[in-house]
Amino acid sequence: PWWIYSSNVDGHFGRSRCFEQTICEIHGQASEFRCSYATGRTQGNMRQGALWDKWNEQVESSATNEECARDTIPVSYERVNVECPHCALPARPNVLLFHDTDENVLKSISDERKRYQQWEARVEEEVMANDKHLVIIELGAGLNVPAVRNESEEVFNDTLSSLKTSSSTGSVTLIRINPKDAGFGEIK
Repeated sequence: PWWIYSSNVDGHFGRSRCFEQTICEIHGQASEFRCSYATGRTQGNMRQGALWDKWNEQVESSATNEECARDTIPVSYERVNVECPHCALPARPNVLLFHDTDENVLKSISDERKRYQQWEARVEEEVMANDKHLVIIELGAGLNVPAVRNESEEVFNDTLSSLKTSSSTGSVTLIRINPKDAGFGEIK
């Protein structure tokens, strides 16, 4: 069993059906779009200001519905202007931008993270209970956006810490493949 934890938004792994249930794209996927109706909200409240007021008026007057929140909109390179097929509001890339509060995008990413966390817990339990061997292979995760790197080290350290206090003969190995930034943070 494997899982892909990626900060890339290119949708590379999603192009292959064998990965569709085993990938966590923590910043979303640029090859999918979503209805932008939730962009004008933060923590359920409407954003304030002249531009946001105008946007929120447009959202309120459109016919948004459950499909706007649920569906992703496939895009192609030929289609530049993408709109929601359900309410005709503009669509936006299904990508988490810095300080993004779009509940529509956050929910899809959160769902993937939950599935990943459940898988991770099961694997760590297998290592402990059944003397299994966990190998984490990290490819090209650099220092500029260290989320994947941090996750690899966290899983490694959590598993190693548990192994040290148990009678399990399981093991954990982190292989970092990065020609520029191959060093490790704190190993506990």
